[in-house]
Amino acid sequence: MTAVYMTIDTEYSARLATRLGLHARQEVFERSITCVTDFGDVGIGYQMDVMEEYGMKGIFFVDPMPALVWGTSAIAAVVEPILKRGHEIQLHLHPEWLKIAGDANPLPGRTGRNMHQFTEEEQVELLEIARDHLMRAGAPAPTAFRAGNYGANDATLRALARVGIRYDSSHVPGISRSECRISLRETDQRVVEHEGTIEVPVGAIRSFRGRRHAQITALSHWEMAAALNHCLRKDYPLFNIVCHSFELMCRKRKRANAIIRARFERFCRTIAETPGAKGATFASKPPRIGETTGAACLPQSELRSAARVAEQLVSNAIYGAS
Repeated sequence: MTAVYMTIDTEYSARLATRLGLHARQEVFERSITCVTDFGDVGIGYQMDVMEEYGMKGIFFVDPMPALVWGTSAIAAVVEPILKRGHEIQLHLHPEWLKIAGDANPLPGRTGRNMHQFTEEEQVELLEIARDHLMRAGAPAPTAFRAGNYGANDATLRALARVGIRYDSSHVPGISRSECRISLRETDQRVVEHEGTIEVPVGAIRSFRGRRHAQITALSHWEMAAALNHCLRKDYPLFNIVCHSFELMCRKRKRANAIIRARFERFCRTIAETPGAKGATFASKPPRIGETTGAACLPQSELRSAARVAEQLVSNAIYGAS
């Protein structure tokens, strides 16, 4: 049996909030969370519709930092529908909201794009603040974390242990130049205890230039299905995949990307129709130290890689870089 973690990094866009202004909370919500388009919504509600159609529960890593500028109600608007429909909520954190927060910044004078730009003590404070806002919005205490931009370091893992969050999923062996600064190697692809926290790596495959991470916009359906079957053949217990609340939109966040939307739908169906595969959450299938997460890399297929590149070229030509 291979448990598939469909993780959805769920976040108001700090970039949009900066560009549109803090008065535009509703527009940022509609272009980051619900993702309103002429096709219909393709954000978290739609993603839950698709997963539920195929008997899956998602793991929504929710960033509560916008509460610094918009209050708890902004986060409750994200949390409540996820909880109502029985999906899992975990903690996500983009520190760039500190700059937007101005006088409400709990670390006066300190800003940064990634967690690794802060000291361990500062990271403890950020995690405690974010967790408190998430729970005030109605979420249960989180047990897992993913840093915004994957930008964690070893201090992040120590800070997570200090605040009682058991799992991290910021290590991405499939991105050679990611913002992650955790001192694990690209070859460290199993669930491992590191700096007091259990690290759950994101999946990956081999591609033209080394490895490519398991994200809905990064891999074709053919590659993801092949990776899932590889996990089953190798008896890997976990396949950890990344998506975002806004991932099924074009880059400008004004219309749906039909190619990526169809890819998400098709892969959820593939999970449901593949014997031995099942959607899971941290609660229903806690990761165990030593388990492979699908990051052990499906061997490269030049044909699959070339087909994905061709599909991405078409997607970019129609919808802009996605």
